[in-house]
Amino acid sequence: MYSLNTIKIIVGLGNIGTKFIGSRHNIGSDYINYLANYFKIKLKKIEKLRSYIGFINLYNKKIILLIPNSFVNNSGKSILLTSYFYKITLNNILIIHDELDFIPGKIKFKYGGGSGGHNGLNDIIKTFNNKLFYRLRIGIGHPIHKSKINNFVLNKPTIIEKKIIYFAMKNIINAIKIFINTNSFCKAMNYLHSK
Repeated sequence: MYSLNTIKIIVGLGNIGTKFIGSRHNIGSDYINYLANYFKIKLKKIEKLRSYIGFINLYNKKIILLIPNSFVNNSGKSILLTSYFYKITLNNILIIHDELDFIPGKIKFKYGGGSGGHNGLNDIIKTFNNKLFYRLRIGIGHPIHKSKINNFVLNKPTIIEKKIIYFAMKNIINAIKIFINTNSFCKAMNYLHSK
């Protein structure tokens, strides 16, 4: 069903700026910071790549952690510049992002497909002219009325939601390790989706 691909870049989507840290829409970029802390590395701002970048070594593989130095809806350029610079193709990139259609803490892998209305994914698809890349979707819940989505995603999760999401983050690390160690999306997906 899926070809064996090595993940070489893990990207977390979010709006740049301290006021957005911890917001629902920044769950992707916040997770990259979580990974950086877990692996005890620091992300550095690389101006020419319009990104914050760090490197981890896992199973004798060099993995790039990346946060675009931009707003969510302009994420594609940073990822494109970085992929060109390091000669990495889109099918070796995992995008972590918030998912309105999932309850808080529900986490799933996905390969390919449309943007689902996510502006960050939409920009990546347009920039690369390609929908075939790996995504890791972290549920943030959905407001009752669609008209309140903008405020909802820019606000922080409730204390209870934060606890649920934080607990789920531990499973993400294990799933990513499986993906990188085995090069098998199916094995990583089966592990994560069983939790």
